Amino acid sequence: MARKRILALVTLLLALLAATWQRARAIEKLPPDFDEGIYLPLAYRYAEMVAGGRWGELMAYQENFEHPPLVKLLYASELLVSGTPEPEWRTVRVGRPIPEPAVPVFRQTRWLSGVMGILQVGLTGLVHPVGALLLAFDSYHVKYTSQAYLEAVPGLFAILAVLAFERARRGARETGQGAPFQLAPLALSGALLGFTAAGKYPYAMVIGLAFLPFLLGYARARGRVWAAFVLPALAVFVLADPALWPDPLGRLWASVTFHWNYSHSEHVVRSALPWYQPLYHLTHATPTQWHKGVFATGATVWVLLPLAAIGLPATWRQRPVWAVWAVVGLVFLVLWSTKWAQYLLLVLPPLCVCAGMGVSTLYGLAASVLRRRAAGGEQPSRG
Repeated sequence: MARKRILALVTLLLALLAATWQRARAIEKLPPDFDEGIYLPLAYRYAEMVAGGRWGELMAYQENFEHPPLVKLLYASELLVSGTPEPEWRTVRVGRPIPEPAVPVFRQTRWLSGVMGILQVGLTGLVHPVGALLLAFDSYHVKYTSQAYLEAVPGLFAILAVLAFERARRGARETGQGAPFQLAPLALSGALLGFTAAGKYPYAMVIGLAFLPFLLGYARARGRVWAAFVLPALAVFVLADPALWPDPLGRLWASVTFHWNYSHSEHVVRSALPWYQPLYHLTHATPTQWHKGVFATGATVWVLLPLAAIGLPATWRQRPVWAVWAVVGLVFLVLWSTKWAQYLLLVLPPLCVCAGMGVSTLYGLAASVLRRRAAGGEQPSRG
């Protein structure tokens, strides 16, 4: 048992080292990307409002309204504290080297994203260390947690929400309360889900749908369970999203319906990405083609889905919330009309956990076969 724990710890440490090295390399080498040209100028506008105490303007600000402002405010806070000057954005071009005056802003904000991505790898390793190793090298996860995108922060809160939700289920069984959930960690999970939604809506949608079967599966103490989970989620979501404060219901509806309308917009329709595009991404390491020499390997895509399929039954038995997250996430990606590559980060952590369980399953089968052969060879011959 001690040997297994040492091996797991060593694997987790290797995953963290690999994640740090790979993201540090990507932060320095990746050229400016499309969405960075949207979020970074907005971060400066938010920084100006915060520095001037113009809170009314901040709440009324409608630019990029479809996404909550939490991550952009984090970028703004970092730029404000560091005093990083704003570059001439007309000199920054997608896919071209970062101009020298713009290097500080990209480095500062990308490292905020990168640290969140590294923490995601570490937390995934607490569930399965091999899964963390896969996530550390996954080219999509590396790319979109090494750029000033919105993905890394809500992705981290999503993992934390799942771990707290698991603790709520496990804690109730350990204490013998006879209740389906321990309410304190369940409330924490709800609060973390609120932060997830304040980062980017689809992450909260997928995690909320993954939690739903477990919440609906218990009739006892249902009122207390729902109150303990939903009230902190709603409170934290609204408090962490100042864009909602003037008119919470109206602005939330406008923001959510924008996503629905955008998923059917001319831009999305014109891109003509097929329904199976997420599956294509999951089996093709296209970032290694977009950015030559940045990523250590694209080989994780060769094994991720097959190993996840093998490990799904074991994940369902041992960590069922992660198994449901993987399935719900894949279904969401296939059904949702917007098929951009960064959406894969909704489902990569649970898929990596399932794949890690797949490695454990194959190892157990191989060990069982070897033991049977050894036992057969030790039987005395009959003469």
